[in-house]
Amino acid sequence: MEKQQQSHALNDGQVIGPEHHKFKLKGPATAHPLGQFWQAEDISTPSPTPVSIIVISPELTRHKGLLAAFKQQIIQAKNLHHKHIVSIYGYFVERGGILFFACEALDGLTLDTLIKTKKVTKLKANHLRGLLLQTAVAVDIFTNKVRKPHGALAPDLIYINRQGGVKLLPISPRTLLQETSFTLQPAFQFPAYQSPEAFHANLLPTTADVYSMGCIAYAALSGAAPFSLTDDEALHIRKELKQPFKTSKNQWMILQQALATDPEERQANAIALIQALFNEQEEKGVESLNSDTMHQDDEATEYTSNIADIRHSSKLPIRLLLWTSLFFSGVLVGFTASLYLAQEQQAATNNHITAWKEQAQIWKATSDDHEQTIQLLKKKLEELPDITTLAAATSAANKIAVLPREEAKLEENFGVFQDALDSGAYGPQMISLPAGTFQLGDLNQQGDDNEQPVQTITHLHPFALSRFEVTFAQYDHFAKLTGRSLPNDEGWGRDSQPVINVSWQDATAYAAWLSAETGENYRLPSEAEWEYAARSGSQSAFWWGNELSPQRAVCDECGSLWDGKKPAPVGSLAANPWGFHDLNGNVDEWVQDCYSDTYLGHPSDGSARTQTNCNFRSMRGGSWFDISRVIRSASRYRHPPNTSRNTWGFRVALDLNSDR
Repeated sequence: MEKQQQSHALNDGQVIGPEHHKFKLKGPATAHPLGQFWQAEDISTPSPTPVSIIVISPELTRHKGLLAAFKQQIIQAKNLHHKHIVSIYGYFVERGGILFFACEALDGLTLDTLIKTKKVTKLKANHLRGLLLQTAVAVDIFTNKVRKPHGALAPDLIYINRQGGVKLLPISPRTLLQETSFTLQPAFQFPAYQSPEAFHANLLPTTADVYSMGCIAYAALSGAAPFSLTDDEALHIRKELKQPFKTSKNQWMILQQALATDPEERQANAIALIQALFNEQEEKGVESLNSDTMHQDDEATEYTSNIADIRHSSKLPIRLLLWTSLFFSGVLVGFTASLYLAQEQQAATNNHITAWKEQAQIWKATSDDHEQTIQLLKKKLEELPDITTLAAATSAANKIAVLPREEAKLEENFGVFQDALDSGAYGPQMISLPAGTFQLGDLNQQGDDNEQPVQTITHLHPFALSRFEVTFAQYDHFAKLTGRSLPNDEGWGRDSQPVINVSWQDATAYAAWLSAETGENYRLPSEAEWEYAARSGSQSAFWWGNELSPQRAVCDECGSLWDGKKPAPVGSLAANPWGFHDLNGNVDEWVQDCYSDTYLGHPSDGSARTQTNCNFRSMRGGSWFDISRVIRSASRYRHPPNTSRNTWGFRVALDLNSDR
């Protein structure tokens, strides 16, 4: 089992962050499953803005699958805007390798703390109702906007601020950790609150969150979680829970419905659950609502609108009006509860709202500047030749002649040629590479354990590798002729865009088709062949050196027009010394090898590692979505061969007969 054992050595008052955005830590830090939780100030604004920061443990950042899932979740979370969902400002990478994300200032108090310290049992009924109602709204708004359940809802992700009440952290540790075996200290609490179907790596119904909400309500009413972190799926189904002493017979029936094994038997959404659970108290408390509560038009309108979007059943108008009033009452008492429960928190929050408004104005101005820059760059791009002629233009610029195979002298190293297809046109441009020796693996102490031990590889025979990543135009030609489905281009265009949303099986099928069309032995490259070409004689992290250099690659922080947005058309940036484009970044590239988490026993002749019943295939190069560390020439990671993503593509290799 992998363990999270280390964390970055950070101190109170230390300034961290990339050059363009700095944060000052305000200690002490507290332990968090992902690493460290810090209070901080954004010092890149005119006046320091209070924020909270979660610094990711170095052990976690070395896991490629987790890193990709983390980035995707942060990007998704940035687009969620609701007062009871934590505002995520983005993730940041410092040159020293520190990865963290910043969010709105949180007092640090969680519902999990209240449950474990038994303080939740001291809440008055109306305070508890307000806290759970705010949580339910956050959950259903999340589901409505993301169009899928949170999947890991638990009290440790529910923060309670003195200003603003409940704040749900829109990060799902279930998604982050689904391909890992990390033992985190402290542990995320979601296994004790997840539905039976969540014990399997599959798509969850939205009512999975209703089950988790039922577990949270149970813990809030009883003072203890219904299940432990070690309880498995069978216990979640068979364990007989005791009725919380604070509940009526009707409330207990409602909770049991939420905890039903069959997802379809649960309430439609979290709000419906909490509304039904406290229905008796609501009806009794109607007359006690004062005129101040009844006339909060703006807040009531906001929440009525949110509820209308996500509720699946309707009520009589008078009941809806009463529910709206009672709901806002819940908001007020939840706010009161947060004040009461956070008295021990000493963090200053008086200037938060003003600071956030200033921050919003800064971001808007920055956004406007970026938009002007983008429009200027687009105008310049429009003045360039059409992208379909880009390959020819690049060849001319580099004085590279692209020849048909029959005219090419394949014994000449680094010659560029194309094979004619039986179906017309030509296959990918290929560059011939000589036999030779190089070092495979992490040569710069920047990599992961799976890049060790370094191996000496001797390619005994010459081979060829495609100059560019396979494009949509090339793959679509194959797919239409063979009756395969066309991959989704995400609206980014086809033609000279690198093909994406293709699995290892799709890439292998394309190579097999090329072989049938040309009579030559096309295939996916081996890991050793791929890295041989990517290094192109270098021993540095990237072919151009050990540090990022603008306009050399497309990644999330590479300094290109496409960074973090989408892949660039193939060949948009400079080639490496051997003539290859985009081996570092742009799209991840499938290779032939069956993945192994070490280079021990790796073939020394440059061939691919093979084995029967291969569950994972290797992938290389990183993508437009990844941080720079992932696009190093030595970086490698794994994925199931039947899966695909909008960051995944490939290029092909070709055996060259020595007698040609």
